[in-house]
Amino acid sequence: MMKRKTIKIIGITLAILLGLVFTFAKVKRITPLSWSHNEVNQPLFSDTAINGYDPVAYIVSNQAMEGNEKYSYHWKDATWHFTSEENKSLFKDNPDKYAPQYGGFCAFAVSKGFTANSNPDVFEVLDEKLYLFDSEDVKQEWKINVQENLEIGKTNWK
Repeated sequence: MMKRKTIKIIGITLAILLGLVFTFAKVKRITPLSWSHNEVNQPLFSDTAINGYDPVAYIVSNQAMEGNEKYSYHWKDATWHFTSEENKSLFKDNPDKYAPQYGGFCAFAVSKGFTANSNPDVFEVLDEKLYLFDSEDVKQEWKINVQENLEIGKTNWK
């Protein structure tokens, strides 16, 4: 009798832990790249790309700037926000130039074989390409072997 109760408690505990891990992974957008994932980093209940930040501002001004819904454009099943009509036009004319690499997921995570949410305030622009990261620590770790991480990330993202 006691053994059955113990097994039942262990089973319930494992189910709860598994549920928590799954929920955490969904919220943080953590997925192995070999699994299906969005092409663009978007919140769970929205189609807003890169947390509503203007992708053009990173390249043109080297700044993270929150976009405005009134300057939005739909591309790759996501709604992109911009700070101005001019930035929106630049993006529309050449989205591949301004869109973040790896769909705006954390570049470090992609170099390790999975997706993860990024913090729009933590970024690096290299050769006019935008890379977003989860945190400043993660960005610094990625930069230690930047060329290798760029090559691995590019291979992993395919």
